[in-house]
Amino acid sequence: MKIAQPWRLALPLIVVVLAALIAVFFDTARSIVNIWNNYETFTHGYIIVPICLWLIWQQRANLARATPHHSWFGLFALAAIVFVWLLGSLSGAQVVKQYALAAMIPATVLALLGWQVARIIRFPLMFLLLAVPFGDAFIEPLMNLTADFTVLALQLTGIPVFREGNTLTLPSGVWSVVEACSGVRYLIASLTLGIIYAYLTYRSTWRQILFIIASVVVPIIANGARAYMIVMIGHLSNMEYAVGVDHLIYGWVFFGVVMLLLFWVGSLWREDTLPGKSEPYVFSAAPTGSAWHFFGFAVLVIATAGSGQHYTDLVSRKMAQQPAVALPALSVARWLPSDAFTTWRPEFKNPSAEQMQFLQNNGRVAGLYIGYYRNQSKKSELITYGNVLAMPGSAQWHRLSETSRTLPSLGVQQNVLAHNNERLLGWYWYWTGAGFTTNSYIAKAHLAFNRLLMRPDDSAVIAVFAPFTERPDAAAATLQQLVQDALPGIRQQLIAAKHQ
Repeated sequence: MKIAQPWRLALPLIVVVLAALIAVFFDTARSIVNIWNNYETFTHGYIIVPICLWLIWQQRANLARATPHHSWFGLFALAAIVFVWLLGSLSGAQVVKQYALAAMIPATVLALLGWQVARIIRFPLMFLLLAVPFGDAFIEPLMNLTADFTVLALQLTGIPVFREGNTLTLPSGVWSVVEACSGVRYLIASLTLGIIYAYLTYRSTWRQILFIIASVVVPIIANGARAYMIVMIGHLSNMEYAVGVDHLIYGWVFFGVVMLLLFWVGSLWREDTLPGKSEPYVFSAAPTGSAWHFFGFAVLVIATAGSGQHYTDLVSRKMAQQPAVALPALSVARWLPSDAFTTWRPEFKNPSAEQMQFLQNNGRVAGLYIGYYRNQSKKSELITYGNVLAMPGSAQWHRLSETSRTLPSLGVQQNVLAHNNERLLGWYWYWTGAGFTTNSYIAKAHLAFNRLLMRPDDSAVIAVFAPFTERPDAAAATLQQLVQDALPGIRQQLIAAKHQ
């Protein structure tokens, strides 16, 4: 196919600029690929880019008739997205950086090639966002939903079941609902396939939306049914089947059958007209501008993108100049040191400084933990996935439940923790350098704001914990007394550490 004159400059230029964009944000791009490599849930990311290129190729006839022309709106949109990336970088929000990088690509196309071109390939450009690995936030809710579904189905079937957290005890054996049982892999795969199927199969927007909704709802329900059937197979076979590798094989076979049924039902309402043949495009005779306009705008795009990375480097150098921190000693009025009553420790990784102490007061025992973070980075940051009191479904200490609780002096996140027959009640909250909060998003926003202004990024997690046997009420009363007695000293200690 003969390349139209405007495209002879625009096509190589957009390729060069997009390559420069990836080079500028290479660390973010590499983090996406690393997740594709290391987590099977997100290996579908490797096929997203080829699919996008194929979809763009399908529109080559319309693109050849379009007139590429730079767009100031696209440049402003790119600048806004770069600022979002900057905030994600300053706060350590990896997923924000990754989505921002993916969003920079359509913004760059719009900036260099204009509205005509961007409109024609808008779906492939937006589909690129699915390459970003996302779904960790849904794992725990999906685990709970799977456990709820399984327990209800077992009870309706007449099978006695005792649930403690995500551990299910049946007369035939014990089952644990872990991350692999959440169905997040099935959900992501179904959503990705559902979106591309809806685009290729339907022309009407309402049919596309309905099929995408079905692609979300069906795998969630199917995963609950899958978990129930696996438990039933194990129960009825006296734990001989569906407990090993066949557990996983059965899951994917079942998911494949469900997806085939979903697409078969969806095909009954298909609209066979291919995209690009029936959808009319109106092309204006907008001037392309001179070659210098194209080159000049390309330089503006690269400079805009590079400004975010440059400012991040300035902040990192500024933060690296902060001295090491040590937490001053903390004594709590009316509480004396006690022997350790548990081996549990909070799973907060690589704090700059930390304290762990066991205390007693009139026969009651409790513990106090403080993890302090300064000059935060990928390897040492307060708010990140896995920084919790204990993970649900863990083989060691695991979290049975998490709820919010409001005390007279502050709010806390309440966890019930378990290991074998040992039980702990744990409360935790964050200190952002200015005050206390239990909201991780507020803590992240405060961190980003401080680093944006090149202020210290000091923050901390505070946790108190106490043992209990059957009911946690007595442990809650102990922790409330400890918080009341210790909070003034904790506040003074953190402020003193900040000014070291």
